[in-house]
Amino acid sequence: MNLLHRWVVDLNPQVIVVSLMTLVIMMGSSVISPVLPLIAQDFGVSYAGAGALISAFALGRIPFDFIGGVLIDRLSPRWIAAGGAAVVAVSAWLSAVVQDFHTLLLFRFIGGAGSALFTITAMACLARTVTPQRMGQAMSFYQSMLLIGVSFGPSVGGVAASVFHNLRAPFWAMAVLSLAVAVMSYRWVGEFSPIAKPPYAGKTATEAPSLLRQLRGDFTFVFICGVTLLLFGIRSGVTLNLMPLFAQETLGLGESGIGLAQSFCSLANFCVLWHAGRLLDHAGRRRALLGSLWASALAVLCLPLATTFWLLVLAMILFGAAIGYVGPAPAAVIADLTPPGAAGRVMGVYRGAGDTGLLLGPITVGWAASHLGFQAAFIAVAACTALVALIGIGMRETLDVKRDA
Repeated sequence: MNLLHRWVVDLNPQVIVVSLMTLVIMMGSSVISPVLPLIAQDFGVSYAGAGALISAFALGRIPFDFIGGVLIDRLSPRWIAAGGAAVVAVSAWLSAVVQDFHTLLLFRFIGGAGSALFTITAMACLARTVTPQRMGQAMSFYQSMLLIGVSFGPSVGGVAASVFHNLRAPFWAMAVLSLAVAVMSYRWVGEFSPIAKPPYAGKTATEAPSLLRQLRGDFTFVFICGVTLLLFGIRSGVTLNLMPLFAQETLGLGESGIGLAQSFCSLANFCVLWHAGRLLDHAGRRRALLGSLWASALAVLCLPLATTFWLLVLAMILFGAAIGYVGPAPAAVIADLTPPGAAGRVMGVYRGAGDTGLLLGPITVGWAASHLGFQAAFIAVAACTALVALIGIGMRETLDVKRDA
């Protein structure tokens, strides 16, 4: 509790409000994961159909990351956040009553679009209302709340399905939670109060389009978008696909053992986020990011060396901790570079890169495991991470620029 108090006391109240709403909506978005295979069977489709339900939600997010980003810079963030959460609520309600699988896919796509609108608003809000010296802590707190929501969502969904003896009950839970977020967004999400930030200090919001074009040619910005794609890709690819396949086929673990290893990974990730945020704000973005990328590459190499369940748990703890240090860094750098009046569009590009990695990660590592074997797949992931760390030597320190201003 003392650690949590130290973490929260320095934060802008709106950061806390937005982060808690993100916890609720991410919990709502993940409540259906325990019943997806059963829902697919209920509709008479294969397990690939369950995967399509996940992909449809992700595909809905990607275009609306960019669309939502443009809207946020032109319209009220309060309405965009509330509207996005309301869209998720309506799509969940329709998913609970639909009787056709293809129509269910459409509603999942629409739900992803609503989720993107809310998430982009939350990220843009943090980028425009938090000072540079607190950005690392703000982003780490935000990501910790998101992680809690994703982690506890499946439990809520499983309980709902069991209590009501209905596979569609998690959709109702998702609708209720998302509707609550819509109401909270309308009540508590305020307008952005722009903060002039180097290298754009003194510029006006009307100059945002030209500044945004300039930003797209910035190596640091492009590199961070690449890191974001990699981060989301290896998170989903290794944790949700490669590790479970390896654990099942090589170590002979069942669902409970795999789930426990994933839980330890998430716990390690959560435990380091507070320190990761402090490190970003004190040691600098560049040093913290590049160091954690190298640590992540080494952690991935430890995974295929696991020969027992507890060695796998240890490797997953190391992996979760390393990724936890990487996590807040890209968001903090992106916020540092965001020009006035373009928070939505910049965050849209950032989230679009992340959601693309989330979609492609499991597919890519799954292909590598099938054609090259588990060990080669892990080595390939580690090599890509190390290569990105090497390329990152050319990025500049954005926090130092701000301190000099």
